[in-house]
Order: sequence, then C-alpha cells, then structure tokens
Amino acid sequence: MKNSPKILIVDDDPTNLRFLDEVLSDQFLVQSVSSGEEALERLHTYNPDLLLLDIMLPGMDGYEVCQEVRKSKHYENMKIILISAKAMADEKRKGYEAGGDAYITKPFNHIDLLEKIRQVIN
Repeated sequence: MKNSPKILIVDDDPTNLRFLDEVLSDQFLVQSVSSGEEALERLHTYNPDLLLLDIMLPGMDGYEVCQEVRKSKHYENMKIILISAKAMADEKRKGYEAGGDAYITKPFNHIDLLEKIRQVIN
C-alpha cells in the first residue's frame, strides 16, 4: 500500500465520499474533502496522483478547480477524473476543456470506476 497511487476525492455528498472511500481504499491511498477550496488546499500537503473531482460543488465548482490545478506546473502530471450527473455532450466537452483527463457520469458502478482510474493513471 505504501507505493500505491494517491487519490484525492472531492465531493460534497457524504454518502458519495463514503462509497468512494470504501471502493478505492483497498487499492489506493485515499483522502477526501468536500469542497473545491479544500481540494486546492489539500493538494499542497497530499500531492495526489489523481484528483477524483465532482463537478457540482458549493462555491467553487469542479470545472473551476480543474482550471486552477492546470494553471500550476507543479501539478502538470496529476490526472483528473471529473464525476457528474451531467451527462450532456456539452458538459463533457466543458470538462475536457477545463483540463480533465476523463469524465464519468453518475450513476456508475465501482467496476467501471476502477477501470477508468487504471486507464488514466497508467
């Protein structure tokens, strides 16, 4: 586990955070926060390999967080998977334009999520 990839989960729904932590913590080092602002603060101390980022967050939304992360050379190799219930093509395009490496729509099953994470971090 010591050399496992580190994932920072960002979601304002406690149920989603628990589910994601449960699904991911067997294979990855996981920390979670519930806002975009917290995510940007935690990046400095946690330095994750992957940011699992909900789009609809209070205050700073996931698109804004993604854009802020991509402005920093320090995080240029960090991967970002955006997660949202918004499944329209223009929403996905907006996610990729903001700097996302992948986009997953809710609801999703844990097998698809794990496969997407493996694709993105390898």
